[in-house]
Amino acid sequence: MCLFLFAPLMLRLDYYFQNWKNTALGEDDMQYAISVTDTLNVETIEAQGLQVIEVLKEFSVALKDITSFEAPRGIVFHDLKSATELYSDIPIPAYTSRDLIHLSPDPAVWKELFLSTVKEGMEHAEAYYSSTNHLDVAAIAAHELTHHADFFHDDFEGDNVNMWFEEGLCEYIPSKLMFSEQKFKETSEVEEMLIESYKEEFGEYCLSEFGKAGYRYGEKNGYAGAFYDYWRSKKVVKSLVENHFDHRISSLIACYRMWDQSTPLHGYFTNVLGLSESQAKDLWLA
Repeated sequence: MCLFLFAPLMLRLDYYFQNWKNTALGEDDMQYAISVTDTLNVETIEAQGLQVIEVLKEFSVALKDITSFEAPRGIVFHDLKSATELYSDIPIPAYTSRDLIHLSPDPAVWKELFLSTVKEGMEHAEAYYSSTNHLDVAAIAAHELTHHADFFHDDFEGDNVNMWFEEGLCEYIPSKLMFSEQKFKETSEVEEMLIESYKEEFGEYCLSEFGKAGYRYGEKNGYAGAFYDYWRSKKVVKSLVENHFDHRISSLIACYRMWDQSTPLHGYFTNVLGLSESQAKDLWLA
């Protein structure tokens, strides 16, 4: 473990190292780190982080049944301010940078973020997000780990035209593998409800403009705008798996691997699957 303690006024930096042994994430040991802006939170953040690690180990075994992957160098567990102000100005406290996963492991932080997207009268969504727990947070860490899957052609970061597919898979695979059938169904229902709630405000543009409603394009639509295309991309991947690839993630991935990158990915799937213009628009692929 590498412990970074950021004292807001003194800017003091202390280090403690410990290998993360017997991990299922890769052949090499992985380190984890803690970065906080209030040193009183160190023990809590570490305990929450260790809960995430235990679930992530189980997920990594299941992920290996789908794909090989190279584990990141480590995970940095943050409080909210450290993740979104010290290390990055990204408003969502989960991202990968320099081969390190950065994450707030605090379910209360994610509960507040998720609830901020729920509009008045959406009792089912409110009840669902009010029960956010360490499994939900571990699924977010698993999203970041899935980005390391070897089947992806390239790093889509900065490629807004095609990144919807990677982000959609990184949302879909963890929830499908980690959640019970009932929880996966409920998660999908809540996210579809939120899409319906925001589509008039944010639009139903093609996913080739991934992130248009959120901070990637400089929009100030809060967390709903930031999450909007993640919800939509996951829904499209779910639809492709269930309606076009016989519920087999591996078949969708095999089709994706045949893409020669000469045309945008949304057009490739439209052509390969023989989708009509209206069908493609329904899936935000046109």
